[in-house]
Amino acid sequence: MNLAELIEVIQTQKTERMVEAVVTSLTTDSRDVKPGTLFVAIKGYTVDGHDYAKQAEAQGAVAIVSERLLDVTIPVILVRSTTRAMAELAGKFYDYPSEKMRMIGITGTNGKTTTTTIVRDVLAQLGRKTGIIGTVEVKIGDRVVPSRNTTPQSSELQAFFHQMHQEGVEDVIMEVSSHGLELGRVTGTDFDVAGFTNLTHDHLDFHKTFENYARAKGLLFAQLGQRLSDKKVAVLNADDEISHLFEMMTGARVLTYGIEQPADLQAKNITQTLQETTFTMVYQEQSVELTVQFIGRFNVYNLMLATGILLSIGYSLTEISNAITQIQPAKGRMQRLPIDGYNIYVDYAHTPDGIEQCLKALVDVPKENIIFLIGTGGNRDVTKRPMMGQLASTYAGTVVITTDDPRFESYESITSGIASGMLHDQFVEIGDREEAVRYAASLARPDNIVILAGKGHEKYQIIGDEKTPLDEEALVKEMIRQLEEKK
Repeated sequence: MNLAELIEVIQTQKTERMVEAVVTSLTTDSRDVKPGTLFVAIKGYTVDGHDYAKQAEAQGAVAIVSERLLDVTIPVILVRSTTRAMAELAGKFYDYPSEKMRMIGITGTNGKTTTTTIVRDVLAQLGRKTGIIGTVEVKIGDRVVPSRNTTPQSSELQAFFHQMHQEGVEDVIMEVSSHGLELGRVTGTDFDVAGFTNLTHDHLDFHKTFENYARAKGLLFAQLGQRLSDKKVAVLNADDEISHLFEMMTGARVLTYGIEQPADLQAKNITQTLQETTFTMVYQEQSVELTVQFIGRFNVYNLMLATGILLSIGYSLTEISNAITQIQPAKGRMQRLPIDGYNIYVDYAHTPDGIEQCLKALVDVPKENIIFLIGTGGNRDVTKRPMMGQLASTYAGTVVITTDDPRFESYESITSGIASGMLHDQFVEIGDREEAVRYAASLARPDNIVILAGKGHEKYQIIGDEKTPLDEEALVKEMIRQLEEKK
């Protein structure tokens, strides 16, 4: 694409050394620059892209979009915000692919991965070709595509959308993080439906206050626009009071779901076991009873949100419920490990609410029979740690306190923060997560339940700035094998 034509979509402040040039790629990562690349310099948490301008020039960049003057000989396009500029440039460069598919965005603190997976699986059963962008993976149909972030940078995101459209994807289901919204990574993405799970304590290291966190989430609903003829829909949790704010922020039609408060889509008569949940869904005087392979009240909310999204795009309650009964939970979300004779689960819970909901799912299990491994990340929100310890000790008889991604923070600093909230003394602090997982697994018995929380589907830890392999399922199976051999 011609450089002059491409930059017509952004508000420029000044251009230096402008020349005729053809842009063949966009990036914010200087390592990806090659001849023909337009490099957009973005200031991140730890790295400032402006510092890599000369490297980008040396690798063949045709021009640089920048927030300040640079000591280079290639064209420099000055803008007020390179983050916003990149989103606008990427939309133009890839010919606005999100306008050519049905776009479903899901935001909230907990439940995003489970809900996106449910929606994807139901649509696939109903014969649609789907793409999914989430914490666990990016997939086009059944093929996994590598990704660097939960919500990719706008250039990578638009490239994914373009690739999905080229391969015949009809519906894209996407987890939309508060970071991605705050940093403008989804600016220019044309969502048709936006769904909200819940809002609880998390990411305050980034957003600073709960109000800022809520506002960031609300951006997804504000971005649905004001054109009522577009038939866009916001699907909101009636049992979470922050939904009132999001309803005010959007011009889209609103469909609510809930259990406690009156809602358009209601769940009633919920009964649970450790293997399945049965409940009734009621919508517009229709009702269906269904039994699903998901456990926990929190998963009823996830299933209801998925149903609300699917209702909003035209499927019937009967079609949706029939498909839902056939699907399985997302990887690492209250997932029972396939170990005969033992009840061992892995879950992604790493927030106070996530921990509470995870443990509440263990209906009719005596507290003393629950062994709960809890971890949290280093160099992140420390204010949630005592609450995590308090809730873990409220519902679990034995607690193993560890880390998940310690990064550059000491083990003791992380575990002591959680331990400060403990309500009983039946806990151990083991900062090395591999050692902690082995210890928790060694406590497994046929008549108790072990939950490994914090990592879920992930097969690694971030220690320092390196990803270190850690397969918790393999560790647990080895420990159980050793236990069986000692009998």
